[in-house]
Amino acid sequence: MKKWLIGVMAVMTAVALAACTPTTEKQNKQTTAAAGEAQESMVPHSTGGVSDKVPDPNIKPVAVVSIYHGTDDGLIQDMDSLDTDELDAQLLVDKLIEYGVLTQGTKVLSFTVEGKKADSASSQGPGAEAQTEEAVGTLDLNHAESAYGHSDEMFLTELGNTFTENFGLAKLKLKVNGANFEGNTIKQGDGDFITYNTNYKSVK
Repeated sequence: MKKWLIGVMAVMTAVALAACTPTTEKQNKQTTAAAGEAQESMVPHSTGGVSDKVPDPNIKPVAVVSIYHGTDDGLIQDMDSLDTDELDAQLLVDKLIEYGVLTQGTKVLSFTVEGKKADSASSQGPGAEAQTEEAVGTLDLNHAESAYGHSDEMFLTELGNTFTENFGLAKLKLKVNGANFEGNTIKQGDGDFITYNTNYKSVK
């Protein structure tokens, strides 16, 4: 009798296990599929259309400029930007005021360029020397003084390098109220111009 009961229980156990196995596999498959769908929903889809490549209209283009200014360790070059995508002499002067090259209230009375102008440094990248032997700029300011009291040599290098590089000039004529520049130690004549100083780091 006991043997018969043991045999019946063994058969029932086998049947129960067989019935449960497919259900477990089905549940595993459903769980895997659900996890895959959840992962797909978390990945942002790209349409690959034109909308993915359109620039943000809220980002305003700006002109990148090179600013030369003096520090306690000498004259250095920094890259900055204007509030417009075009170079403007007054905006560049305003930048020089921010860096302490020029004094507050400095205004551009006129700025002209004669001859063929090279590509500006802002279009060539940082550190580019955009110059040509034919381009000559004339900058007339209401006053030209160093805000930090730098030497005339450093002041003219700050101003000259900034304008010649950004506007692609071979040389710059600086005037103050229509007259030649006269500093503490440097007094320019009619034939004196400012050229790009490649040794600006050694200027004191």
